[in-house]
Amino acid sequence: MLACIADRQPKADIAWGLPHAIREAASGFEFDTLRRLPRSEWASVLASSGHRLASEMERLLPAAIRHIRDTYGGDASRIWANGSSGAAVARRFLAFDGVGPKIANMAVNILIRDFDIELAAPMPDIAVDTHVLRVFERLGLLDRLEHSQLRSTRDKQGLRLPLRARELSPEWPGELDWPAWFVGRTWCHAGRPPECDVCYMRSVCPRDGVL
Repeated sequence: MLACIADRQPKADIAWGLPHAIREAASGFEFDTLRRLPRSEWASVLASSGHRLASEMERLLPAAIRHIRDTYGGDASRIWANGSSGAAVARRFLAFDGVGPKIANMAVNILIRDFDIELAAPMPDIAVDTHVLRVFERLGLLDRLEHSQLRSTRDKQGLRLPLRARELSPEWPGELDWPAWFVGRTWCHAGRPPECDVCYMRSVCPRDGVL
C-alpha cells in the first residue's frame, strides 16, 4: 500500500524501496510500529529517498496508516477480503489520500499478478500510464488522435485507453498493464530512439509514430 501511494513521479525503484527503508528506520514493520512512528522519522526516510514528492509523501503515508487503522482495524488485507471483486478493491484503494484511478488499478493488478490474490469479477482496469499509452499507440492497439491541443489529445487518449483494454481483454483488462508498461520502460522509449531491434514485440509492431 505504501509503495503504491509513493509510486508517483519517481522511478519505480525509489517508490518500491521505500517500505524497506521505513522498516529499517522503524526497526520493524508491524502495524503498531508504523502507527507510532514519529513524523520526524517519516521525514528523515523520505528526505534521503530521492523521491520528488518527499514532502507530500510525509503527509500521505502516515495518512494511509491512519486510514487502515480507522477503516480496516489495522489489517490492510481486509482491503482485498475474500470474495471481493477487483472493482470493489480498486474502489477501496481510491479512498486513500493520494490515490487516483491509475494507482488504484495498478495496486489491484499487482495483488492479482504478483501476490496471487483471487478476486471476483469485475476485474480492475488497465492503469493509465504514459508508457502503456505510448506502447498501445505504437503497436496500433489504440488509434492516434490528431488534435490541435496536445494536452486535450493526451487527456482524451487517457480516457480511451481503459475502454480499448476492456475490448481486448474483457475478463481482465488490467492483465495488459504490466507487459505494456515493461515494453515502454525497457525498449519503447519516448525521449530517445526506441530499441526496436531487441523488443520482443518487434515482429508484430507496426511502429506507428516511430521515426
